Amino acid sequence: MAEPEPEVMAEPEPEVMAEPEPEPEPEPMPGPEPAPPPPPPPPMPAPLEDVLQLTPDMVTSDIISSPTISAATDVLAELARAILDRRDVAIDDAGKDMTLEGMVREMLKPLLREWLDRNLPYLIERLVKKEIDTMINRAEGLSD
Repeated sequence: MAEPEPEVMAEPEPEVMAEPEPEPEPEPMPGPEPAPPPPPPPPMPAPLEDVLQLTPDMVTSDIISSPTISAATDVLAELARAILDRRDVAIDDAGKDMTLEGMVREMLKPLLREWLDRNLPYLIERLVKKEIDTMINRAEGLSD
């Protein structure tokens, strides 16, 4: 006997799922608020009457008065004469071209020599004594 064939059951049709509604796009975040416009610059002050203006007359005028110029010139001339009159200042053939720095250097040489003669022995004695004391302290530290 032939067996009855099993009934082929029709496969159930898959349920068609309704596609979910797309989520609404989020609203864009509001950007930062625009910066407030800068305040207008303060108005320019009214020109003052005592403001110095560089005019041609101003450029050519002297900064110091005539009596001051004369006094300064006289003092420098007196200094130059004193330097030329000193016997211990060596002036060579180019003495006219000597600078103020050179004159001061020549005048300071005897003063510096005198100071060194008076103070150099004491300075050397003090420095040598200090160095000897340092050497003795080192030697005592090594012998311990």
